[in-house]
Amino acid sequence: MTITENKTLVRRYFEEAFYNPEICDQIFAPQIPWHTINRAIHPNFISTPQDEKAALARHQTLWGGWSEAIDEMIAEGDRVMVRWSFNGSHQGEYLGIPPTHKPVSFAGIYIFRIQDGRIAEVWNLWDQLGEWQQLGILPDTGELLTQAKVRVVNSISSSED
Repeated sequence: MTITENKTLVRRYFEEAFYNPEICDQIFAPQIPWHTINRAIHPNFISTPQDEKAALARHQTLWGGWSEAIDEMIAEGDRVMVRWSFNGSHQGEYLGIPPTHKPVSFAGIYIFRIQDGRIAEVWNLWDQLGEWQQLGILPDTGELLTQAKVRVVNSISSSED
């Protein structure tokens, strides 16, 4: 496939799959190694088109007002890199947390490897810290730094006594 065809294939994932998950059968290879930030939980995760359809269905119930945009796309050889951004609101249970209905926005990077006209491997990293902070799972970074400074000052003060 040409670089333009590879980019068109990846664009279909972003622009069509969420609204028509059945196209996963057309755009994904039968088995897709999927490397994510959650690698510690799923170190050798192999996805399938059916898994991708199920993941999209989960995302539809989890995130209201979902939108995922391609902010930048670069391709070379059999690889397509996408810098993307996401917006939505927390509408479904996530990591055991009931819906907060909070708006959430974060960004990430995908790298897709294309083989035989299909997405054959995926690397995906996103700002999970920012996502979790917006949902209230973790405190804001500024708050964490303030707490750390207080602990350091208290530690120094108590060692001087």
